[in-house]
Amino acid sequence: MAKPAFSLEGKIAIVTGGGTGIGKSIAIEFARAGADVAICSRKLEHLEPVVKAIRDLGRRSFAMVVDVRQEDQVKAMVERTAQELGRLDVMVNNAGASFRAKPEDISINGWNTVVGINLNGVFLGCKWAGKQMMTQGGGVIVNIASIAGVYGSTMMSHYGAAKAAVIMLTRELGTAWARKGVRVNCIAPGPVETEGYLEVLTKTDPEAEKTYKAVAARVGMGRWGRVEEIAYPCIFLASDASSWMTGETIVVDGGPAPREMEG
Repeated sequence: MAKPAFSLEGKIAIVTGGGTGIGKSIAIEFARAGADVAICSRKLEHLEPVVKAIRDLGRRSFAMVVDVRQEDQVKAMVERTAQELGRLDVMVNNAGASFRAKPEDISINGWNTVVGINLNGVFLGCKWAGKQMMTQGGGVIVNIASIAGVYGSTMMSHYGAAKAAVIMLTRELGTAWARKGVRVNCIAPGPVETEGYLEVLTKTDPEAEKTYKAVAARVGMGRWGRVEEIAYPCIFLASDASSWMTGETIVVDGGPAPREMEG
């Protein structure tokens, strides 16, 4: 009997930034869909509870401390996954970071840090996962961008620029590897309630609650997204249900602001 199109049964996945927020949700939902999931981030204490949750679902998992800006560490993560779990079917480049600041107040160090994690890290994940996938006969890469990369962000211009580049990189690699068995797609989430984003908001905005409500008001559905609402589209892109898609970006943001439809 053929497995359901949305099943990840028997698949081996890596999720970067898999210890918290969207990455944690993707890792756990992938396991529920049948995948074995290796996760990495810069803090082992965030990863260990997620590994336990995945194993409690009857799936294999391990965690590695990885800084996605360091090529040797990304390469080692891919190699260990292929060796210990047998292959690599799905790579989710989710690790990201940012801070809020006016463009004129961003130091070159701050700029390079945000671009390094959000763009260079995605490139390195794609590069080494792609090499492994082409060697074994195919695979799927899912990159996590942001609507900041679609529409821009005046208070996170470094982040928006990096995420816009991720969207273009997705298109380039999706085309470059389309006939080599590797699909590359992207999700651009809108405002999602994660520990990381809310921490950035509360630390940098003295009127955080007011800003939170203002952001929700700009969403068509009138609310922030939940982490699983990004994980579910990831399952679609990782599964055979999206087998004729590559190089594409799906915007998951609760819909356009009501004012955009006025008049």
